Amino acid sequence: MSQVKRWFCSAVAAVAVVFFAAGCYHPGADIPEAHPGAWTPTEIENTLGGSDPLENFNRSMFSCTDAVMNYVADPLGRVYTTVFPRFFVEHLHNVCLNLEYPARLLSCLLQAEWGAAGDESIRFFTNTTLGIAGIFDVAWDWWKIPSSRAGFGQTFARWGIGPGETFMLPLLPAISGRDMTGLLFDAAFDGKTYIPYAGSATALNRMVMMHRNYMSITEDAIDPYKNFRFLMLLNNEISEKLWYYHKICRDVRLAQAKRRIHIPAEPFPKPAQLKGRWLDLNYYNSQGPMADTLRLMLFQVQKKNESFYMPLSFFNSDFPNQGSIRKVQLVASRDEKIRYCYYEAPEREDKAPVKERLVLLLPGIGGSCTTENLTAFAEMFHNAGCKVAGFDSTFNWHFISADSRCRLPGYLPDDALRVRRVLRAALDDLKQAGKIKDPEIILAGYSLGGIQTLKIADLEAKEPLLGVSRFVAVNPPVSLKHALKHIDHLASISAGWSKSEMKKRLVEDGGRLLLFIGRQMKYFDMHTPAASILTHGYLPEIDPESAAFIVGLYLKMSVRDLLLAAHREKALPDLPEYKWGSRNKLYQAVDKITLADYAAKYLLPTYPQKTLDELFYESDLRSLEKNLKNSPAVRVIHSYDDFLLTPQDRVWLDETFGDKLLWLSRGAHLGGLYYKAAAEEMLRAGGVAE
Repeated sequence: MSQVKRWFCSAVAAVAVVFFAAGCYHPGADIPEAHPGAWTPTEIENTLGGSDPLENFNRSMFSCTDAVMNYVADPLGRVYTTVFPRFFVEHLHNVCLNLEYPARLLSCLLQAEWGAAGDESIRFFTNTTLGIAGIFDVAWDWWKIPSSRAGFGQTFARWGIGPGETFMLPLLPAISGRDMTGLLFDAAFDGKTYIPYAGSATALNRMVMMHRNYMSITEDAIDPYKNFRFLMLLNNEISEKLWYYHKICRDVRLAQAKRRIHIPAEPFPKPAQLKGRWLDLNYYNSQGPMADTLRLMLFQVQKKNESFYMPLSFFNSDFPNQGSIRKVQLVASRDEKIRYCYYEAPEREDKAPVKERLVLLLPGIGGSCTTENLTAFAEMFHNAGCKVAGFDSTFNWHFISADSRCRLPGYLPDDALRVRRVLRAALDDLKQAGKIKDPEIILAGYSLGGIQTLKIADLEAKEPLLGVSRFVAVNPPVSLKHALKHIDHLASISAGWSKSEMKKRLVEDGGRLLLFIGRQMKYFDMHTPAASILTHGYLPEIDPESAAFIVGLYLKMSVRDLLLAAHREKALPDLPEYKWGSRNKLYQAVDKITLADYAAKYLLPTYPQKTLDELFYESDLRSLEKNLKNSPAVRVIHSYDDFLLTPQDRVWLDETFGDKLLWLSRGAHLGGLYYKAAAEEMLRAGGVAE
């Protein structure tokens, strides 16, 4: 479950970013129209788990689980993890896994997985003896023998028993009748079942370990039940036939045979006609636009899971725990408030006075103030001695819910005005709370946040409101119309796939990404020496269409949340009624809405005095050319091979910004941010590093 969550939280951490499949598009070429027969998130969910006829009951059961996690597991876990440090919690988890050996062994045997049964036996006897009753996982640490994590639910699936419709009970990690029955058999052959209080200790320990992942799935979702159900169904599909186990075993064999994929680094010299500055990312071995873009997953928080204590502990010092959520009122007549995440500047060991700097961060489409990549940006500036405040995207449902009319975003002039009001309110809030005095203010944004940063720079040039000294835009698309057409095409790549092909792609390519995140990200360091970037930065091979399809699912879900928030507030035309339960038909209708439909059918009526072409033109960076060209405070960092740019866009950016623009030789859309040299350039662009 945690691996599934981590992919959605990371991969898409750029989330908000618009991805495109390598080989499907070449800059400047016509983009095919969106295909109406593409798989939607709801259709995939219904294929994996049925149409959910017990939705009202399941939502009630999930609400019980959610209440326990928030009001029981959270406070209890804080006490537990404050008393017991991380190594105690993790090694107790190892002991619990070791005691589950009989159930895993029998499950493997009943599936005729002889190799997995042998590995489970070796692991049990090795960890029980050398690992001191299973406290240490020496079978993996010394010999790389993985656990199959087999269970009777997988056994029944292998026997051809279907999952049936979704059926939930509080706190159980199963969402179907088949898997519920499997849990009973798992418990019957679990050694902990026959040890007094072992089950309770295990439950507490596991709730503590999964709490952060659970909260990441639910606390930022407009419909936590829907997120939870989809991710569980996806995880079950990938876990069947012991996919993770067999893939890890294969990777271990390849590593032991020292068979590594090597892509020779190719220098990318600066094109002669460019006026902007150039940074050749040495050792950045390109895997094509799509895979390079997905390397945004590598731009992660560096100080995470390093503390002596678990995340819930009062003593935990990991960077994500250093942020505090604050809220400001955007509209006095509404109860909802706009939230942002604030990080205090680090204390210097020498106690020397430092210049007060505050960095305001704007994410891409759908991004939130707590998303992984925005937190990585915050950590980067924080380590340079800055105070940081990160905000939700205007395309995030939290943002529009706090607006006076739940106005839908997409018209840049209006969006930028609303963002600027939020930034002003946050500055006033921080000053009133004594968090800031008279700081130098830097505004930085990436992707959509980069476009909004440049528009706010245009507004500030006409009428200063924020007192910003530097504006930094990272990979801003020049044309929103062009970018939205990309997203529609991306989301329609699955048109024509059969059910079996769709499932196969989800399992094979989605599973590869999940394993990469689960195994590699824990050890990735963006400050790795350049010669080691090849080993750390290379993503698993993944089919370009599958990659586009997987990311397209996230983008569909982001737009879905946006429309649901607006529809819940005031009914949108041609959509079924919003109900507490039985929302399947509503989700099916919302998932069919393309971004072209969104612009024409929902955004345009908000601005009846304008045409659609006018909305798009005024949301294009070209409409800001004069002030951007003359502003000494603006800095832009862009990948030269960003597929969201046409050749004409590159020429315009280069002519407009000149030496205020830094071109990265590689990275596609935000895929080079993890690279140390690129990170250092972002700090220089913000004026916080020499």
